[in-house]
Amino acid sequence: MKKVSIIIVFLLIIIHISCGGKKSEIPAIPENSEGKPVAVIITPNTAMRIDPLIFSSRVALLKKGEVAEVLERSSEEKNIGNSKNYWYKVRLANGVAGWIYGVNITILDDSNRGNVESYLSQFWEKETEELGSALHGKWWSVNRFNDFTNHCLEIYKDGKYRSYIKGASKKLEGNYNFDFNNNQIIFLGETSFTGNLSYVKRGEIYTLFNDSEKDEIKFKMINTNPESDDDVMKEDKQDESETKKQENEG
Repeated sequence: MKKVSIIIVFLLIIIHISCGGKKSEIPAIPENSEGKPVAVIITPNTAMRIDPLIFSSRVALLKKGEVAEVLERSSEEKNIGNSKNYWYKVRLANGVAGWIYGVNITILDDSNRGNVESYLSQFWEKETEELGSALHGKWWSVNRFNDFTNHCLEIYKDGKYRSYIKGASKKLEGNYNFDFNNNQIIFLGETSFTGNLSYVKRGEIYTLFNDSEKDEIKFKMINTNPESDDDVMKEDKQDESETKKQENEG
């Protein structure tokens, strides 16, 4: 009996780990919205406001993939930055209502659960494909001075990765998922470093990092087609040469 209990606990742990980072396939849909238009949040940390004004008080902060019933639309489009769109008054499944700017949502004319799930499935698939392609490549850890250190991470478009220490013969392999609302890569296997990595995009360049006090680490992409450890040495020498050139010119 004790062995059976241990096996059950072990299986539950495996299931929990395997599901890490995945999005819920059953979104919370407001009651009595069947057949009515619904809004699906398509941007992270989307503000819901009391009034259809950018400086209006915030009612809630919504995550990608949340679903809300559309109650009404502003009478005219408003300009915010480079965007021009309507404001939409929506109501969440918990009854909270407020206004969301149109660029942050996709309107579905039919809130049938199958229709919403189908849209979200395609949405997450596209998001995963685009981000996976953007992060595909060889990444090397750097310190606060942007000097290369010892960790290497290879990220592939098919959801797999390799992680290892410079010069080590053992290379850790596994699968990864994305947590889009927290901008994180969730590693479902072992890595040469501790924890998951956050990603941030500045311009067209991504940076991966983990700012935890226990294992502060940052990664820089050095090659979009990861092949060998020699790539980082070439890149390192090129950076040093460029730095010296700039210093001499200055």
